[in-house]
Amino acid sequence: MKGIHFIRAIAFVNLYQHVCQNYQIKTEQLSLPESIFINPMTLIPLSELNVLLKELEQLTNDPDFVVKVMVGINESGLGAIGRWIFSGHDLATTIRRINYGSSCLQSGAFMAGSQTGSIIKWTYHNPFIERDVKIHDSVRIASFMLKVMRRYLGDQFSPMRVMLSGSRVNQQIYKDYFGCDIGWNHHQTELWFHSDTRLATIQTDVQPKQKLAMSSHDLDEFLNMPQSDDEMKVIYEIVNYSCHYGLPTLNRVAALLELSEQQFQRRLHKMNLNFTIICGYVMSNLAVNLIAKSVPVEEIAERLGYRNIESFNRMFKKHRGVTPTQYIQHFQDYF
Repeated sequence: MKGIHFIRAIAFVNLYQHVCQNYQIKTEQLSLPESIFINPMTLIPLSELNVLLKELEQLTNDPDFVVKVMVGINESGLGAIGRWIFSGHDLATTIRRINYGSSCLQSGAFMAGSQTGSIIKWTYHNPFIERDVKIHDSVRIASFMLKVMRRYLGDQFSPMRVMLSGSRVNQQIYKDYFGCDIGWNHHQTELWFHSDTRLATIQTDVQPKQKLAMSSHDLDEFLNMPQSDDEMKVIYEIVNYSCHYGLPTLNRVAALLELSEQQFQRRLHKMNLNFTIICGYVMSNLAVNLIAKSVPVEEIAERLGYRNIESFNRMFKKHRGVTPTQYIQHFQDYF
């Protein structure tokens, strides 16, 4: 089960939506449930992004679909995380925040900067993206880097060089998009620029100060990024994600964990858990989050996949000690 990593929906929702719109792809043609994008902070197993990128390339019949749609994507559409990232008044501050804040958007990958002489190499490395879709992920991030630079330096800015993971036949479209030479089949994504670019005197525009208001719920989600070696949290989030397909099943959760059903059950047994207990724990927490948003109890039960309210009530009472209605009455001042 080691090596299970997550990415937030907000990290690629714009790409997903633009590809579907530009290539007339219907969401039902894709295996990824559209409901995951209702909450942009949803944690998605990285393996699911690998599947999505393969499906999009097949459905678009266009190996260059990522670079073509990135033109119309706004780099600042990252919600509360974006407000924090771009609250820095200069480019150097923003790059630093992106580098150490990227782990809150996806686990297992990292962004960093290094300097060789007068050249700064802004790098992105993600060893958990599958090889045959690595180029798509590389272009996605390289484009984001470029948009961040142009936010501070103007639309005419072009990097000295961009290094991409993978290769493409139509290389000219990438050279035209990034405005520089492209290095192919690199082990990581890199955007090169002159060190003087970071100087405040080069910056074309001062970014306005932004409010960083974040609710307690937003903060909970922002901080929630399980590490791959924390089995309990990984299992919880995989079960949580599987709820987008209806009531969690042993088969689906085990498959997402890349385990057989027997291996998964043995893992749970070692932690003194069983599948029913952990599912109830996840479902009751989801129910509480929906209660806090004033969603009616009957609708909550339906959203979570329960065929009747009685089954939902029994599950909730087992894990919270009261029925959903009693829970609402008990915390009525809060809600």
